[in-house]
Formats: sequence, structure tokens, C-alpha cells
Amino acid sequence: MDDTTRTTAMAALAKLWSEGCPLADPGSHATVLDVAWRRWRSFDRRNKRKHPDRDDRIEDTAKGLCSAMEPDPTLTGPLMQHYHCLSVALASAFDPI
Repeated sequence: MDDTTRTTAMAALAKLWSEGCPLADPGSHATVLDVAWRRWRSFDRRNKRKHPDRDDRIEDTAKGLCSAMEPDPTLTGPLMQHYHCLSVALASAFDPI
């Protein structure tokens, strides 16, 4: 990941933290960023859909973050919305529209 992408992604995480997202804790920024970047980059290789779109990639990244960060991802429940929010913010940094 280049420096510009990393800086933009870190700024997005800091903004989410300031807006009250509990998963954007500054102490976990590096971990969240590494997991999300790996998941984002490997999507094409792991994807089985014929015509995936950006939303599919965002959802996949959210699931990857949840799997990596939660001791039991099946118990995540409403917290999954926050993982999705993280994914949307990081997608804007990883692949600006």
C-alpha cells in the first residue's frame, strides 16, 4: 500500500473514531488497516460471483474484519453495522471513485 493510501485510510479511521464508531479505536488502526487491505486485495482471487461489484467487495471486507477482530464472529449481531461502516470508509481510501 502506498503512503497516500495509508494516510487517507488512517484519516478515515480517525474520522470514524471521532464520530463515535467503537471499532475505529486508535489503538487498533494498524491492525484494522492491515486486515482490511489484505482482504480488499485478495477479493478477486477468492470471489466466486460472476459479476461482483464494489458493494460485494465492501461486504466481503466487513466480513473479513469481523472474522479477524471478533473472538466469536457468530455473536457479532448489530455490531456488524460498524464493520460495514469501517469497510465503506476504507473502500474510499483503497479505491477512490
